[in-house]
Amino acid sequence: MTFMVASIGIDIEKVARFKKICSDKNFMELVFTKNEIAYCNFRDKPYIHFAGRFCAKEAIIKAYPKKIHFKSIEICSLASGKLQVKIKKKINHKIMCSISHTDTLAIAFAVMVR
Repeated sequence: MTFMVASIGIDIEKVARFKKICSDKNFMELVFTKNEIAYCNFRDKPYIHFAGRFCAKEAIIKAYPKKIHFKSIEICSLASGKLQVKIKKKINHKIMCSISHTDTLAIAFAVMVR
């Protein structure tokens, strides 16, 4: 199977920003799905994982061909450690995404293929 890159997106964020934002319930519910909130809150230092998922959503928004809202995007972690992207609750096999983070920075890269 051959893929052609249609578009790319990237985002980087300071993790410290999310340490503060995590207490803002309105922001969290506007940006993240219930599954994402549960996943991140289950982790040690959830704010690092929220920062990574935020970056992934920003990267996807930059790569996506149409205007899309944060909450329409869901970043799912598979048992293998790979990410799966859902758009409006449906798996989108044309978007590939990767997140990386340290204690201070989170970054994500998204690629749309055709």
